[in-house]
Amino acid sequence: MLLPKNLSIATCYVLLGLTGLSLAGCQNFGLGSSGDLRVDQPVRLIAEADREAVFVSLPSPRRNPNPDFSAEVLEIDLNGKKRQIEATRKQIEYPDSVTGESNLLHLLGFNWAGTQRWIPDPQHPSPEFWQNPLDPSVLLFQPQFNLGGLYLLNKNTLEVKAIGNHQALRETIAQTRSLPPTPPPPNCQESECEAGVKILYWASDPYWSPDGQKIAFTSNRETLGASSDMSVWVLDMATGKATKALGSTGDKYRIFGWTAQGEILAWEYSQLPNSLVAISPTKGDKEVLLQGEHLEFLALSDDYQRVLYASRPSGENSTSSFAKLYAFSVDTGESQLLFEETPIERLSSIRPDFSEQSDRVVAVLSDVQGGHTLWVYDLPRKISQRVSLPPGKRLFATERKLEWAGDRLVVPLEDVQTQTFSTLLMTVDL
Repeated sequence: MLLPKNLSIATCYVLLGLTGLSLAGCQNFGLGSSGDLRVDQPVRLIAEADREAVFVSLPSPRRNPNPDFSAEVLEIDLNGKKRQIEATRKQIEYPDSVTGESNLLHLLGFNWAGTQRWIPDPQHPSPEFWQNPLDPSVLLFQPQFNLGGLYLLNKNTLEVKAIGNHQALRETIAQTRSLPPTPPPPNCQESECEAGVKILYWASDPYWSPDGQKIAFTSNRETLGASSDMSVWVLDMATGKATKALGSTGDKYRIFGWTAQGEILAWEYSQLPNSLVAISPTKGDKEVLLQGEHLEFLALSDDYQRVLYASRPSGENSTSSFAKLYAFSVDTGESQLLFEETPIERLSSIRPDFSEQSDRVVAVLSDVQGGHTLWVYDLPRKISQRVSLPPGKRLFATERKLEWAGDRLVVPLEDVQTQTFSTLLMTVDL
């Protein structure tokens, strides 16, 4: 662990920024002047184990493009010592399963904790990688987010393999192009408007099952051009076949994850009230776990046991529109109220996250001036703590989320005056 648990969040932080790493506010940290690390870019956590963490530098969000940017891999230990890890760059060429044209994956490789690791090179645009839960060497990715086919990257061999029925994908794309233009329905939501003009969502929201044997996703492949229906599909890794688990005319689903028992968690939004449902991947049975008129599902715990969601009743500019934040237990079906908005304190659009042990939640609160405060809640003890940001800093969460790394928070910050960027590693001691 990078920071010991017995240090208070109010007295200790490690700041990695454009001007360097400074150890400030650590009254009992005992680091002295060691660990003077300087990085020229904002950073992202990419690996951690025991008392060490690894970061990759990122291009400046305020500069586009960044022609001189070259990502670095940095290791930091508990004592503040830093080490730049030698990185290897590779371009993996693979054929597009539909057009046959060559695609490129730009990878950044480094050796850490005795294993060779590969991540997307921040210097180039890259699809997101999703690691198989039980086999870290297998990465799932989708070159065309939500639109095209699915691929696997083997980190050991650096081979790319298309999975699923890509012949059917080619045929469906041809069918899509031959359809006459379809005007979007009146007063439709954005996603419905897109579907109304025949966008093919071949495999949206892919999620690995906990055992790494299946991938759940949603698709409109069967109703293309006729409606905006989104059905739930499952790809079996052993056979390579995808089958529809659930979906009929008028149904609209989004995958949210899986349960620990191997059922698919999905948001059913075809009509009010919205529902969180558990779907059997083999039988297609559906169990309604949670219902409400205005629900937003925000995060799933690492142990697949809890869902963080917000309920925001209708009625603008009234107390009825204030959201409430809940933690829902998939096993017991009970919801635990965590936070209620007030006229002066609202939930930020930056997405919250569960801790690695699934016992704590972090969210971001916004005040009437647009300032941010971190809000941490201990689920077993039912206690919370508000944490102010360092003076002159504000959150700059480009991915619109805050996350835990072990027992600490990784907080992206921007200096208000200089518009330079840093990352704050916080240990919470409730």
